[in-house]
Order: sequence, then structure tokens, then C-alpha cells
Amino acid sequence: MIRVGVILLACMTAVMFAEFFRRRTRPFPVYGWVGLVSLVIAEWLMFRGVEPIATFFTPIAWTAYALTADAAVFAIRGHSQLRDTPGKFAGLALLSIPLWLIFEAYNLRLANWTYVGGMPLSLPVRWFGYGWAFATIWPGIFLTADLIESFGWWEAPARPISFSRPAQNAFMITGAILLIVPVILPRSLGSFLFGAVWLGFVFLLDPINFRLGLSSFEADLAAGRPGRLFSFLLSGWVCGWLWEFWNFWAASKWNYIFPIMQRDKIFDMPVLGYFGFLPFALECFVMYHFAAWLLGWEKPSQAQTSPQARSSRRPTAILRSRPFAVFPWLLLAVLLWPEPAQASSLNLPDGARQGLDLLYAGRPDDAMAQFRLVQAADPGGPLGYLLEAEARWWEIYCEACEVKWNTIDAWERPRMTADDGYLALTNKAISIAESRIAQADSPEMQLYAAMGWMFRARLLGLRNDRRGTARAGVNARAHLLRCLQLDPQMADAYAGLGLYNYYVDTLSPMARILRFFMGIPGGSRAEGMRQLEIAAEKGDLTRVGARFYLAKNLRTYDRDYARSLEVFSSLVEEFPRNPIFRLLRGDVQAKLGRREMAAASFRQAHEFSSADTPCERHIRMLAEQSDSGLAALASPDQ
Repeated sequence: MIRVGVILLACMTAVMFAEFFRRRTRPFPVYGWVGLVSLVIAEWLMFRGVEPIATFFTPIAWTAYALTADAAVFAIRGHSQLRDTPGKFAGLALLSIPLWLIFEAYNLRLANWTYVGGMPLSLPVRWFGYGWAFATIWPGIFLTADLIESFGWWEAPARPISFSRPAQNAFMITGAILLIVPVILPRSLGSFLFGAVWLGFVFLLDPINFRLGLSSFEADLAAGRPGRLFSFLLSGWVCGWLWEFWNFWAASKWNYIFPIMQRDKIFDMPVLGYFGFLPFALECFVMYHFAAWLLGWEKPSQAQTSPQARSSRRPTAILRSRPFAVFPWLLLAVLLWPEPAQASSLNLPDGARQGLDLLYAGRPDDAMAQFRLVQAADPGGPLGYLLEAEARWWEIYCEACEVKWNTIDAWERPRMTADDGYLALTNKAISIAESRIAQADSPEMQLYAAMGWMFRARLLGLRNDRRGTARAGVNARAHLLRCLQLDPQMADAYAGLGLYNYYVDTLSPMARILRFFMGIPGGSRAEGMRQLEIAAEKGDLTRVGARFYLAKNLRTYDRDYARSLEVFSSLVEEFPRNPIFRLLRGDVQAKLGRREMAAASFRQAHEFSSADTPCERHIRMLAEQSDSGLAALASPDQ
């Protein structure tokens, strides 16, 4: 689906370039070249993960695009917003921030998107980044509409279309209903109705603007000039694709978590979501002109309305009356009214908790017995199969460990027969969880479905199956985002998101570029670490696993050996008889030059792996090999 998006966007861009060259009447201005070159450089730096460009890519890209689009309009018409009315354009950018915050307020209630990734930033810098990004939204829509309108596709006059006063009243009532109903319904229902918000302001405000004598689509239609309406519709379509295209690979980005078509996405947007950009562009137009009138920036114009409109227009004082002024604040109160708190803990049976404690304590056989009891108690649930897969994974990981690049870890191994049983468990858990989600969505089932995909991804990654790993990771991410939408306090969901964000951001520069073609959303190492820390501290099902991967990532990628040792040591203290934890702690101690401590950890790993299983035999071999390596390093110093 990513290729489909790239192809569609390329076709739209080609049409606009062709129309530009066909209609151009003067040279392309210098500031347009500055914008175009800046956009290309920002893209290149973003794909290479260069900060702060990767984090601030969205506002940088749209600022560069604004320069380019305005220059193109000037090259066609000989006048443009930036050159002719820079003060008015600055007001448009300034108003863009509070106008977009209206939709952010809706999102607080309806939870249709969330912001993730990017560099760790102080609060003022983060606010600056949000403000800059929001300030580009309305200018992007307006400049693109200007550019499309300059192509002259709708220059011929059309038959006038007028609406009666009762029809206008019906439009306004419909708009108010569309804006209010999604927020008075329970969030579980309202989250499906954000599309109503994208239409509501158009129906509510355009008739009001028409009666006030402000710029309006109704006035254009009454005068037989539909060009602006069509230009803004197409502007929303073009800008929507550009927003999603540029957002997809950015380090700091938004993710859509609304409960519709999460598996049918182009870039990060579910397919049907692209049609919401068309009415959104119309909303940008009507909201700006109404807000500019409220602020006194725009005055009514008799020329912008028909005689019928002027005769039917009521005094504008009505719109400034107390009820009208209070309405937005009442709407905002409804938007921000808190929902009853949800329980965020998983309902794990005692057998599951006991089995996990046994597994991490180095007693996998006893753990497996507990997990089988969980399966027997709920054979139609996914949890028991996930737990059994977790137990089998530790055996796979243990047997795959080797010393490579002077580091002990499971780097890669070929496909083996034992994989089939493990993948069968993950597939069964995914199937059960997703079938239950189809019947009744819940954060618990979203988490279990995500864990099934995560468990599948880690084995495919060990087998160096990049495509399969990417697909499983993206599916897991979608479920985890939905889980957090349903329950923002589900700390276990942060373990999987942390791993996804961290590992995607550790790819090589070439692999980052290949993500473009493989359709893998971007990640952030810093955000991934933060999310793993949340799961390690507050998680229920994934607490130990999050700590384990946190320690490994600190060692392998960040080379923060002191902090890695701290996390591994906490695992050893909690589970002193787990030989894997002791083996990896010894590996980190050796990297810090603490040879005696490392040797002791290797000997303890050997001691606590006394059983005759393939895993423990392998650990004894690795412990002996590592201890011998330390002795060889120490001998020249003696």
C-alpha cells in the first residue's frame, strides 16, 4: 500500500508541475528556489536521521513548501499572498494555531491520533515545535488552493446556485449536530464519528459567513463562481497526501489510532481517512474568515453577497450576543469533560504470574506446567498460548546465543524445526485475540494480539527475515496504539512500542531509505527507551522482558555499559538462579574492565545451569569460553 501512495502522489505532483509550466508567465522567484532546495535537503537529512531536522521535519517541510507554492502562484499570476499581503498571510499563520487547537480539543475526547517520537525536548521547545507545525496548516491549505485555482480549470462561469433561508437554517442546525453528537456520546462510540467533525464547521459557519457578507462558498455559488470551492476541495486532497507522505518517515510524528481500517493503510492513514481532508480544507476556509471577522481583521463586504443574502441577513449583533459567545466555551467543556477512569491492570490469573516468576527464575519446566494449566482453564483465550510461546522463546534464545563481536547475544540462526511449534502458538494467539476484537474491542485483546505479532517478529528477526519481521512489527504497532487509545494507562503496551521505536531508529542509513519502499513507519531511539522504561517500571505482563531488552539495548547499541550493568544487576538480584541474566551481566562487567566480577558472573552462570537440557549445556559452554577469554586477557598482565 505504501507503493500505491507513492505512485498516487507522484501522479498528482506530475499533473501540478505540468500545469505550472503550461500556465507560467514569468520566472520562478528566488524565494521559491530557496523553499524547493530546502525541502530536498530536509528530506535527505531526515532519512539519515540527522537531528534536529528529523524531529522538526514536519514544520520545516511545510515552511519550505509554502515558499515554493507561493512562488509558483506568483510565476503564474504575477501576484501572490506572500508578496502582496504579507501581513494578512502572517495573520493566517497565526490564526492557524488556535484554530487547529479546536481539533486537538476534540481529539482529547475522541482519541483519533497521538503524537510520538522525536528528540527529548524541554517543554518550551516542545511547545515551540507544536506551534510552528500548527502554524503551517492553514497556510498550506490556502496556498495550495491558490495554486490550483491559478491553473484556470474553472474559469468559465457556471449556473448560479442559491439556497433559501430555511435551507441555510437547516445547514446550520446540521452542523451544530455534527459537532456536538460525537462528544456527548461515550468515547467508545464517539471515536467512530470524528468524520462528523470534519463536516460540522462547514455546515455551521459557511451560511453564517454568507449572511455576514464575509467570503463564503455559498456566495461564490450564488455568483456562479464554483472555482474556489473546487480548488479548496482539491487542496485538501493534495495537502492530505503530502501530510501523510512527509509524516510517515519523520522522527516526530502523529499516529492514527481511530478504530477503523487499521489494517488498510496508505502511509499511516487508513484509506478512508484521506477523504476527510476534502471537507477539512473547506473548514479551514470558513473557520479562518469567521475568526478573522470576530477579531476585526475582516469586514463584511456588500459585493460578496447577493441581494437575496443582503435582504435576509440579520444584524451581526445577534452573533455577538451572550448565548452565541457562551456556546464555544460550553462545547469546549464537553470536549474536555473527563470520562470515568478505566482499570488499566490486566486480569492475569495466579497461574500466569506464578509461571512467569518460575520462568525468569530459571525453572522453565515448572513454568511450562503452569502455563499449560492456564491454557486448560481458558482454552479459548490467547494468554495461555502466549505464555507457552514466551517459555519456548527463552529456549530458542538461549540455544542461539554466541560470542560475536566480543558480545554474547543471539544474533542470527537458520530456520529450524522447533520454530514451527513456536510460530503455531503465536498464530493461534493472534487469531483468537483478533477474533475477539472483532466481536468486542478491548485493550486487553489488543495487547494480546500485539504480543502475538511481537513474538512472531522476534523469531523472524533472528532468522534474518527482514520483510516478515517488518510486517509483524507494523501489525503489532497498530494493535498497541489502539490498546493505548482504549486504555492510556496500559503500561504493558509500552514494551512493544518501545522495542519498535528503538530498533527502527537503529537501522543503518541505507536501511532507513529502504523503509521508504518497505512501508515501515519511523521510530525514535529516545522515545523507545522512554517507553521501555515505563513498561519496566509499571508493566504487569512485560515488566521483566522490558528490563531485559532495556539492558541489552543499552549495552549493544548505546554502549552505556554502566547503566546496562545496573539493569542486569537488578534482574540478577530478583532472579538469582537465572543463568542467562548472570551470563549477560558478566559480559557487561567484562566490557567495563571488571574482570574479577565478570569471571565470578561467568562461574555462577555455569553453576546455575547444571541441568542436562540443550539450553543449559549451551550456557555452560559459553560461560567456560568467556571465562577462558578473560583468563587469556589477564595472563599478559601478570
